[in-house]
Amino acid sequence: MIILKFVKAEELLERREFEKLTPKVAMKFLYHPNEFYRFRGAEALGYLCKGEKARNYILRLFWHLSDESGAYCIGAPLGIAEIGLNNPEVFEGFKNRFVSLLDDWEVERKYVAYGIARTAHLVKDAYPNPVEKLLEVLKELKDNPDFVAYALFALKRLKAEIPNEFKKDCRFAKFYDGEGIKSIRICELLDII
Repeated sequence: MIILKFVKAEELLERREFEKLTPKVAMKFLYHPNEFYRFRGAEALGYLCKGEKARNYILRLFWHLSDESGAYCIGAPLGIAEIGLNNPEVFEGFKNRFVSLLDDWEVERKYVAYGIARTAHLVKDAYPNPVEKLLEVLKELKDNPDFVAYALFALKRLKAEIPNEFKKDCRFAKFYDGEGIKSIRICELLDII
């Protein structure tokens, strides 16, 4: 699994040719300044990491969210979620800790909300309760339209009731839809997710 000599890793991510990347290269994209590549790097990690390797990468990503690591990784929640999505037996031991990341104001919490949406069927019975935790943080971050969009996406995937105050929220949010980062009104997003 070596990166082709004349093809940039970014192009491989854009084309979802994850098998041509290594987990180490994919993980570097979780630090990328372009948010699109963070999401795609996380998807690549999920594709590439299986079994014990998945467990080790999840541990490493949690470590990169701690102050002690000295290598804070903004996209770590995305990587944890994508690896967990593709390795549910491994993620079972991390789902509570993952949902608890919503309490950490130093973590990019919109990525945690997105990760909860992606792994909704795996975290629905986590402790803390992901619905309660999302609603709690939604009150705190209601002025952040990007977080609101991902939190509502997660609530819908968890089959929870959307708070009335957000049903007619027409602010624009940046939202990764699996293909790219789109600017969309929150009220319109609720109709398509």
